[in-house]
Amino acid sequence: MMQRILAGFTTLPGAKQAYLISKKNGLLAFVGNKGKVPNIENTANIVQAMERLGEKSNIGRGLELWQEGGNMLLLTRISDDASLVISGNSGRIARWRHAVECDVDMLNSVIR
Repeated sequence: MMQRILAGFTTLPGAKQAYLISKKNGLLAFVGNKGKVPNIENTANIVQAMERLGEKSNIGRGLELWQEGGNMLLLTRISDDASLVISGNSGRIARWRHAVECDVDMLNSVIR
């Protein structure tokens, strides 16, 4: 079921990969083009930076990051431990975000 949900995200315009990462367990699931590996190290660094920023500032905990430009990325925390990442080279991140919002409850139920 998790793979099916992630595969749905890769059908969004411009999206090439969708994956779930865990702070404790690393890569949980991945869907993308054959032979293309997600940049887990970069994503883990982003999650850690968001954690540090939340701990050391008054702005609170970061729940989402949008990176636009040539390499687009949407990182959304779906639980205390897990984050969903959708990446690609074009598209509308707001549309990606809406798709995530529609499926976040289902993803959380599958991760448990």
